[in-house]
Amino acid sequence: MLRKVAELRRAVGWPAMTAATVLLSLTALCMLALTLATWQPDNNPRWVLYVLVVVALGGLAWTVRRGALLEPREVAAMVSLCFVALAVLTWGTERQVAVLANGTSTPTLAVFAVWFLPLALARVVSYVGTALWVLAVASHHDPQMLGPTVAVVVQVLVGTEVLGRLRLRLDRLARTDQLTGALNRWGVQAVVDAQLVRRRRLGTPLTVLALDVDDLRAVNTLGGHAAGDRLLTSVVEHLRAGLREGDVLGRLGGDEFLVVMPGADHGVADVVARRLQVGAPASWSCGVAQARADDDVASLLARADDRMYAQKQGRRPESGQT
Repeated sequence: MLRKVAELRRAVGWPAMTAATVLLSLTALCMLALTLATWQPDNNPRWVLYVLVVVALGGLAWTVRRGALLEPREVAAMVSLCFVALAVLTWGTERQVAVLANGTSTPTLAVFAVWFLPLALARVVSYVGTALWVLAVASHHDPQMLGPTVAVVVQVLVGTEVLGRLRLRLDRLARTDQLTGALNRWGVQAVVDAQLVRRRRLGTPLTVLALDVDDLRAVNTLGGHAAGDRLLTSVVEHLRAGLREGDVLGRLGGDEFLVVMPGADHGVADVVARRLQVGAPASWSCGVAQARADDDVASLLARADDRMYAQKQGRRPESGQT
C-alpha cells in the first residue's frame, strides 16, 4: 500500500495523506462492490450497502476536490465513517465470516489513523471506532466470537500504541538538528508550509526571519570545529530565550537559521529581531519577510534570504518592506 501511495502522490502531486485517503476510499468501494456482487439473503439489506457506496463516493470526491488542502480533521472524519460502516455491516449480517472479516479491517484503520493523524486524535478515532465494532459483535450474542473479538481489540491497542510511539520518535529524529536541537531544514520548512495553509484559511499574518551568523568560518579556523559547534549551540540557546511563545526556530544548515513567527507582521518581527541582537553571543545578518497571498515556502524563504544577504553586504537595517 505504501508503494501505491507513493506512486499516486508522484502522479498527481498530492501529499501522502491525501493520496492514502484516496486509496482508502477506493478500497472501501471495492469491498462494498464485492459484497454486493456476492450478496446473500442473510447479509445486510442491499439498501444499506448502496447507502455506504454513496457515502464512500462522497468521501472520495471530497478528498480529490480538497487535494493538497486536505486537513487531518477531515481525514479523521472519513476514518470515523469507515469505523461506523464496519459497525453497521457487522450489526446487520448473520454471517460469522462477515463479522470476522469486518473485524480484520479495524487494525488497518487504526494504523492508518496513527500514521496520518495527531496521536491523540488517532487514539480517539481508533478506540471509539473499535468499541462500536465490539458492540455490534455483542449484538449477535455468539460466545464463539469472544476469542476473535478480543484478538482484534488487542491488535488495535498494540498497533496504535507501538506505531504511535514509533512515529513520534521518527518525527523527532527526522525534524531535529542533532547539533543544536533546533528543527532541521526539513522540519522548519514543514512548519512554514503548515502556517501558510493556516494563513490562507484564517487570514492571520505570518513572518519569517532569516539569520546568517557572521564569521563562523573564522571561528572554525582559529578554534576548530568544536569551537564553531559551541558557538552555534549558544546562538540557538540565546534565540530560544528571546523568542515569543509560539515562534519556531530551525537551522537551515551551516550558519543559517530561520525563525517562523505565526501571527506576527513585519513590524512585530522587526522589533523581535532587534531585541534578539542584544547580548547575542555572535553577530548576524537578518532578513525579514512577511507572507503574501501568493507565497509558497520557496518564495517566502527566498525573499527573506535576499534581504538577509543584502544586509550582510551593506551592513544596514532592512527598510521595512513586506
